Amino acid sequence: MKNTPWADVPAAIPMSGKYHWQIQREILRLSAQWRFMAVLWPMTICVLSAVYFGQPDRGPQAITWAMLVFAGHSIRLFIPVQDPGPEPSAIAKGLKEHRARVLFSAVAWGSAGFLLFDRGDATRQLALTVVLVSTGIGFSLSASSHAATIKSALPLLLGPIIASLLFSPQPYMWVMAMMGTSFYFLMRRLVTDRGQQLEETLNLRLVAQEATDEKQRFFAAASHDLRQPLQALSLYQGVLSKGDSNPNVVQRMGDCIEALDRVLAGVLDISRLDSGKVVPVPVPIHLPALMLRVASMHEPAMREKGLRLRLHAQDVWVLSDPALLERILSNLLSNATRYTEKGGVLFAARKRGQTVLLQIIDTGIGIEAGAFQSIFSEFTQLNNPARDPAMGSGLGLATVQRMVRLLGHEIQLKSAPGKGSCFQLAIPITSAPAPETNPMTRGESESTDPLPARLRLLVVEDNALVADALNEMLTAWHLNVTVTIDANSAMQALKQTDFDAVISDWRLPGGEDGLDVLRFARAHHPGLQLAALLTGDNVEGLGAEFPVITKPVRPLRLRALLRAHLK
Repeated sequence: MKNTPWADVPAAIPMSGKYHWQIQREILRLSAQWRFMAVLWPMTICVLSAVYFGQPDRGPQAITWAMLVFAGHSIRLFIPVQDPGPEPSAIAKGLKEHRARVLFSAVAWGSAGFLLFDRGDATRQLALTVVLVSTGIGFSLSASSHAATIKSALPLLLGPIIASLLFSPQPYMWVMAMMGTSFYFLMRRLVTDRGQQLEETLNLRLVAQEATDEKQRFFAAASHDLRQPLQALSLYQGVLSKGDSNPNVVQRMGDCIEALDRVLAGVLDISRLDSGKVVPVPVPIHLPALMLRVASMHEPAMREKGLRLRLHAQDVWVLSDPALLERILSNLLSNATRYTEKGGVLFAARKRGQTVLLQIIDTGIGIEAGAFQSIFSEFTQLNNPARDPAMGSGLGLATVQRMVRLLGHEIQLKSAPGKGSCFQLAIPITSAPAPETNPMTRGESESTDPLPARLRLLVVEDNALVADALNEMLTAWHLNVTVTIDANSAMQALKQTDFDAVISDWRLPGGEDGLDVLRFARAHHPGLQLAALLTGDNVEGLGAEFPVITKPVRPLRLRALLRAHLK
């Protein structure tokens, strides 16, 4: 891939560029629409003006002028510009044809400034000026919705009368010419503003439509990916219900649960990132420690596939949000592992001035240049048309793009089909913090060491299935578990027993929720070692009052939380 150029992956495609040709096509369609009054009034004004200004000796000029005006309107009325379709070249051609017709009409109307201008009659000069100025206003509003076309037409419409007034023998007509010039610039400004407002309105409409379409596609794909493992679980449950205790069936059920967990976690991540509820907290991060921790999580999976993971770190500190950055790198390494069958992956850091370039280079299948944008869309997997859940959920890179955008970092992609891919993330370098304020010198532990035995744990969960599963699992970990189904019974239990830890679902039946239970527990048991909230909702607004366990509950994460707090 040495000669393959880098491709920037924008956090968001500029809307004005993305929808430019769609907006121009819609403007062309609006410009081609005709209303009866928009045709009747100009024709009426043209006939009356020709009769009035043709008297007494300018009949031929008036007839010539009226014929030009009628010809311009007839061409636009009876030979309208057709919808060019979505192709940019066809839209550009349609706009040129539309502009030519509008400019011809502008020349026809404006020619009255020469053909009908009576240098010896001041009254007729003023009347003609009023007619053409009024025509200029109506022309700007009805002839076209394309601002650039109207701005080109205005000088052709108003220029002749302004020039005739300037060369009029009456000096006060020169003042009229100056007023006409000011009117031209005023109309030009109004046309520009109106055109910008129209484009912004059309742009917002297209953005809203695309957001609706994307949401529908997102939920359709999510629904499909959730139904598949649920269907399989239902079938496996049928097998077990007949007394078949084949270990392979149990293993397959575990695989289905993992697939469900991946999709649900991915959907929740996308929802949280899009809602703006995730607020990054940039802090100094010791890069080698972070890289080693991320690499150690993925090295076993690579080794199992026969791949080699090479690590090349730089002893520097970078400024970013540690949790978000770790997830970005983990998602990229996971993708590299999934789409690489032989060779290996290089996880490298390279200094470039005051920036570190984090590169994940694989020897996998590679990506076509035309797919560089689409792979960052939700549920997009180029090499998984059958939507095999074992190959991931298709949400990893979509999540990466959103997190990169949130952090303000830059990500680039270089790839060649059959040769591999390289994702490159640019992160600013910062100075090392004081040792006592360094929050990232130790990794989070998800230890599988035994938990302290005989500790008392209160679980508050109104869903019988979840409550029973938690009870079975926690009891197997040698904890003394009490289960209640609502806040009332939980508070009664807290009055009667000194618990070491309380885990409560957030939404409970009745008027009180899980937060009320945890606050009650903390107030009545100062020695409480852990009070944690269990929920499947977004709870960023709750702050850091209590640790949050997100449903679906992962045993290792729950065990790590208990291990960290219980003594």
